Amino acid sequence: MRMMKRVAVSILAAAMALSLMTACGGGDAPSAPETPSNPGTSQGEEKKDDSTGGKPEDKKDDEKKDPPAESKPEDKKDEEVADGSTIEFNKSRTYKWALEYRSAQKVYIKVEPVKPASQDVVCMESVADGRKSYTKVTYKNGKAAETLVDLSQNNVVNQYELYSNQKIAIMKSHSVTVTNPDDNTVLDPETNYTVKKTTRVINAVPYYTEAITMEDKDAKRTETQMFCYDNTGSLVYLVSSPDTADEQIVHIQCSKSIPDSAILSIPNGWSVYTVTYGASYNDKTVKDQNGHELTDEEKEALEKKIGGTI
Repeated sequence: MRMMKRVAVSILAAAMALSLMTACGGGDAPSAPETPSNPGTSQGEEKKDDSTGGKPEDKKDDEKKDPPAESKPEDKKDEEVADGSTIEFNKSRTYKWALEYRSAQKVYIKVEPVKPASQDVVCMESVADGRKSYTKVTYKNGKAAETLVDLSQNNVVNQYELYSNQKIAIMKSHSVTVTNPDDNTVLDPETNYTVKKTTRVINAVPYYTEAITMEDKDAKRTETQMFCYDNTGSLVYLVSSPDTADEQIVHIQCSKSIPDSAILSIPNGWSVYTVTYGASYNDKTVKDQNGHELTDEEKEALEKKIGGTI
């Protein structure tokens, strides 16, 4: 949840597990729109009028009228002109994007690293449906880590580690209780935001970009992230620490529909184990769905089956 809020706020991503997330494809950056030509002065109109002897302005008086203010191209995407100007965060496309996806009931976000390409994580997919979320992280070695978070019962967060190949779910019992979830806040009151409208070229394609600098008031630390949009207004790239040795670029796909592969409840036929921790991390009790407490030998067998520690 912390990650999703950061993506949405910093802006989200990752990502709630969702963060992140209409499909977002590549495209040229939106440029300052040209003023639409007068319908009465096009070559087609002039030729037609010459043959009839009529004047263009006499043909269709309503055609020379300007379109309604809300339909003018220059008004539609005024905030998307990459002119180097600075705007308030709450007037930015990124802010609108954050509001749109935070209020959506269903959200899907897919994040894939572009730079550096040597990262161990090759893909992260997150979905949220109401009070449930599912995240899948795929690593370069082909392994995947899946997590299901369920807040559906009495505001108690139940977190499960999923092992789809083995049809096993392990719930960590140190769940927390959500007493007053802050669902409507996008801006962090402890952070100052500065937004600059610019252009970023990725893979030889220019994108309209909002470079957002975030200053932590308490830590006196600043961080810049660039949010790159295609010509449909969809967020497609996120650049962290731009133009530094630590620069990272991720490709983002966002949608308000959830793929069938997402696991938002434990499937029938899976084995579910509950882990309860004692005074230390090594002091833990593991029980199966029937309440049977596993012996040390059974815990070792379970860890061997899932390929990791419980």
